[in-house]
Amino acid sequence: MKKIIILLLYIFSSYQLLAQTTKIVLPGKTYTFEIKDGTNRSGRIDSITADYYYITNPAMGPDRIRKMGVSKIKEIQLAKDGTFANPHYSRYLFGPSALPQTKGEVYWNNVDFEYNTLQVGVTENLSVGVGGLLLTSLINQNPVLLPNFKYSFKINEQSHIAIGSLFLLLSGKKSFGSNVSAALPFMVYTYGNSERNLSIGTGWAHAGNGIGWAPKPTGYIAGMKRFARNWVFQGEAYLLSNNTDNTIYIATFRNIKPSSSWDFGFMRIQSGEEAFPIPLIGYTLKF
Repeated sequence: MKKIIILLLYIFSSYQLLAQTTKIVLPGKTYTFEIKDGTNRSGRIDSITADYYYITNPAMGPDRIRKMGVSKIKEIQLAKDGTFANPHYSRYLFGPSALPQTKGEVYWNNVDFEYNTLQVGVTENLSVGVGGLLLTSLINQNPVLLPNFKYSFKINEQSHIAIGSLFLLLSGKKSFGSNVSAALPFMVYTYGNSERNLSIGTGWAHAGNGIGWAPKPTGYIAGMKRFARNWVFQGEAYLLSNNTDNTIYIATFRNIKPSSSWDFGFMRIQSGEEAFPIPLIGYTLKF
């Protein structure tokens, strides 16, 4: 059995390597090439020979890349100045923007090893996902799941509106005495683009077990700005039940690459007269 497992792992690894090195690239499309020395080069494919990819980067001009030196290829979008596009713009660290997630795009996000989400672009307007609390679920031996969906409408190039909902599914048989389900339907408006935007929105929480709707809606404001080639600053603020004594503030610096990003920042939670900060480290991988 051990030999069979080793053989299967070898076959799978070989298949993965073959898939990466034999990826079909097309002239006229733009790709980022991960080189075996750890660097990255990107540009539009002009032509392909048996040994080289000939590309043009808007900022650096014509270039060529030896095929044998490439370890990974991924299609991307480049701006006119040659910079790669922000890979993670449809959501901030937690809250959504109204900008739609691209159809077919899949990304995984982790925050503080605890909060994990998987998001999928189903159409050009609809995205769905599911989140969960890893350590909490393991410690309590009950899953804590947070499914979500978002549907975006384009008003013009600078304005989008989205509606959706975040759900909470918690099996609390051991720790909480009963199962809990809740939902936060929301609407959000975003002005700007993937590199620089501002969002405002509102949501109204509803909980099961006879709890019903919250006394007041939740207010939401967030924004992001790319201030350097690899850096984005973003912030989020939540007024729970529109009460200034119950707020959540999040501020993070995001280090971005063409298909991944790291977040570094903190979250401040205030409940009544008590307030405490939580350091945040997050990672997002775009497939």
